[in-house]
Amino acid sequence: MKPIIICILALVITSCNNKHSVDSKMQYGAPEAKVESTVNKDTAVKGPLSYGAIIPQAADGDTVEVKFDVSHRLVSISPDISFLAWTFGNTIPGPVLKVRQGQTVKFSMTDRSNQSTPAMDMFVNNMPMQHSIDFHAAMVNPEDKYRSIQPGETIHFQWTANYPGVFMYHCGTPMVLLHMIYGMIGMVIVEPKDGYPDKADREYAIIQSEFYLKKKGDYFVPDTASAMKKQPVAVAFNGRIGQYLVHPLKAKAGERVRFYVMNDGPNNATNFHVIGTIFDKVYLDGNPFNELRGMQSVYLGPASGAVVEFILPEKGTYTFVDHSFADAELGAKGEIKAE
Repeated sequence: MKPIIICILALVITSCNNKHSVDSKMQYGAPEAKVESTVNKDTAVKGPLSYGAIIPQAADGDTVEVKFDVSHRLVSISPDISFLAWTFGNTIPGPVLKVRQGQTVKFSMTDRSNQSTPAMDMFVNNMPMQHSIDFHAAMVNPEDKYRSIQPGETIHFQWTANYPGVFMYHCGTPMVLLHMIYGMIGMVIVEPKDGYPDKADREYAIIQSEFYLKKKGDYFVPDTASAMKKQPVAVAFNGRIGQYLVHPLKAKAGERVRFYVMNDGPNNATNFHVIGTIFDKVYLDGNPFNELRGMQSVYLGPASGAVVEFILPEKGTYTFVDHSFADAELGAKGEIKAE
């Protein structure tokens, strides 16, 4: 091969590699976190947040202010199962946060676990508790930013979204497994700075998680023993068993649908599948550099995510499941109605 051709090929390869290389503008670390021994009087959540399958709109600007608090409250995951949960933003899972690659998140959170309600007083395990938050999308000192705070305290810290993708957040206070089975999990979507290659007609957020519970009187309580054995009693999408069988997600035949899928575990893997179609494109961890095509399913371990895109070929009802069908029978099943 002539030298001139070799040089041209080298330039092409270098150019392609640089497209996905580490951005020189990445922000490593952040100012030291600040902990206040006071409760934030504002109880509202703030920022580009949403709940359930709805995707929030990312905010404009280089900096985004985000706030949601920790609370202990009674949560129902089905008509027959309610338990005292530990929550981010008052729900299981916590709110979906969407930011753009390169944006800096200024985050604050108050531990309100000492603010009980009469409906919770019946629980012997209703006690104030230290809590924290661990953003997998961040690159910071965890000893500082992810420190546990006491009931009644508020923490402030910031982090920059260097990498695009679908990331988990969770409480990192020991015993971490205990805090997670109580419900302290969630999703962050970091939109690529140039967007995803294709335009989606519909977008939905799907968080899979397991529940480890045992009956105690009229209610349930989290069961650490079954969690240690990795034996859930229920598995759900977005925190409620079978909700998308009763209220299917909507689309139209021929549309490109994009799912942001996150396996929040905390223990078991999922093999996510939509019956009746094939994943046209899969971006592992939601990063467009990690592209796969023509996938029948996508296998995600705990704390793994993906963007999956597909076409619904004709009118009908398309079921999405964890193709580990024991989990599907425990509740990891939903439907998309294509009109």
